Amino acid sequence: MLIGHYGPAFIIKAIDKKVPLWMLFIAVQVPDIIWGTFILLGIEKANINTMQASNPLELYYMPYSHGLISTIIYSFLLVGILFLFPWFRKRKEVPWWLGAAVFSHWLLDFLSHRPDLPVFGDSMKIGLGLWNYPTIAVIVEVGIFIIGAIWYAISVHGFKSKAAWLFWAFVIISVVSSSVRGDAMAITSPYQVANAALIFYIISVLLIYYVEKNER
Repeated sequence: MLIGHYGPAFIIKAIDKKVPLWMLFIAVQVPDIIWGTFILLGIEKANINTMQASNPLELYYMPYSHGLISTIIYSFLLVGILFLFPWFRKRKEVPWWLGAAVFSHWLLDFLSHRPDLPVFGDSMKIGLGLWNYPTIAVIVEVGIFIIGAIWYAISVHGFKSKAAWLFWAFVIISVVSSSVRGDAMAITSPYQVANAALIFYIISVLLIYYVEKNER
């Protein structure tokens, strides 16, 4: 799951306008940001298995980025760090929303991943395996993303002209690109996936920062 993780970010922003959306966009992707970085550094491991449905990534070793316990630790660690800053102490709900956004990543991955999510360390791997049903996986991911994006856009009463075009272009391009099943893409290595994902996260955060500054 990639763009589906942005669904909770949009929903949290729609519920509580004090939470910066650009920060939510980072928070919901924390496990994948760590994963991409660790793959490039050789700390975590993955293979390409084209026989797998929906997603050819065989995620056989990712104890630090996607473990249940490690993700919980990241969530509370982020909350604790944010409470060190006066702006967040005055808005006590915001750090907790951002911590929840981090953990939302694991919950959605638990829905989509095969049993490759470790509970602790590299042991007790779990996952409901929605990826084994490619069409349903795409529908669920795109659905979560679209519901969140529309709810957010309605809650802020739209955007100023340029930002509106940029936002809806982002939504449409994300939906179209995510509708292409992973097993139909020319993925040659996990390093390719890690690089592309990290670049996408950076572009998405910059784009949504501009959009958020131009809410109506």
